Amino acid sequence: MTMRGSVLVAAVMAVGLAACGDSRGHHGGGSVPATRITVVDLGTVALTAANQGQTFDVVVNHATSFTLVADGGDATDIDIETLRAPSGALVVTSARGDANPLTGTVSPQDVGGSVATAIVPSRIATPIESGTYTFSIGSFNAAGTRVAATVHLTAIIDRRPFPTTGTLRVRLFFVGAKGLDAASALDSPAFQTVFHELTRTFNAIGIDVEIADRTDIGGDAGLRLAVLDVLDSTTDRVVPDHNLNRQSDEMDELFGLAPQGVGDTINVFFVDEFVAQSGTDAVSGGQPGPSIVSGTAHSGIAVTTRGGLADQSVTDLEAIGQALAREVARYLGAQGTVDPEAFTTDQMLVIRVNPAVQDPDAAT
Repeated sequence: MTMRGSVLVAAVMAVGLAACGDSRGHHGGGSVPATRITVVDLGTVALTAANQGQTFDVVVNHATSFTLVADGGDATDIDIETLRAPSGALVVTSARGDANPLTGTVSPQDVGGSVATAIVPSRIATPIESGTYTFSIGSFNAAGTRVAATVHLTAIIDRRPFPTTGTLRVRLFFVGAKGLDAASALDSPAFQTVFHELTRTFNAIGIDVEIADRTDIGGDAGLRLAVLDVLDSTTDRVVPDHNLNRQSDEMDELFGLAPQGVGDTINVFFVDEFVAQSGTDAVSGGQPGPSIVSGTAHSGIAVTTRGGLADQSVTDLEAIGQALAREVARYLGAQGTVDPEAFTTDQMLVIRVNPAVQDPDAAT
């Protein structure tokens, strides 16, 4: 039997609760004005294999965007199974192979992922509506069979005027990268070359990129994760992925080291190297990732420094920066093939309405 749960009795809090410090060398901070973004904590849902029919309502009025994040902890595959707009239009369908109206792809139902994220709008053809959105979630194992999971639900409602410009605040983590740490990064020409590619890419669509925070991850975690396991087409069945969420166990752990909760930044982790077989320079925790919901297994983008940025050519540094720009765009919701030099109209739309992109005069 399908059950309906009203979520608006849940706690409503401003995003400004977020970015306080941690104990690992925190630099900087900031918060989003409460007048622009409302975060609705929908609470935790205990799914069973036999009962995943409950639906939830979120009222969205006069908003620019609505982001839904379903965090299943270490689950194998959490899906936003259905999402129905106030008009009654089904923008995410339950059939796993459908090209959903929301994105034009199967996202947010791609097989694998401990966290599912949906951003409305994700393309021009599916605009945001005012009224009540209704959604359901599901949990599956790698074979596609329903399994139990505990899922925390968060809705982020952004009411700023439709943006053509904005500021993206990034929190940087340095994980055993040779010659690079929180204190030295801003004085490193090699790092500046990498970061310039990110800023140049987003400046081209009216978005400034601002470093909000710099943190070193040391100790045992810093040593173990400095050479990071990355699961891609070249490392499949080579690196451990015990929960089968299509992301390496080490990436699950790394992204979980960021402060827990909802903030006003996205997380970027610079590691020393990716596992030798990996053929990429950067990888996102999701397409889209969980936006400004930090501390989940998918809350971040990992970047390799190839064993030391200072030893790389300018061409290689620019390639790392371009890979970072591509993965940041994917994390913010850009669907399909992402070319940082030529975002599509739909890709620019979803990037600009992601709650991680602030009004220019809101950033501090």
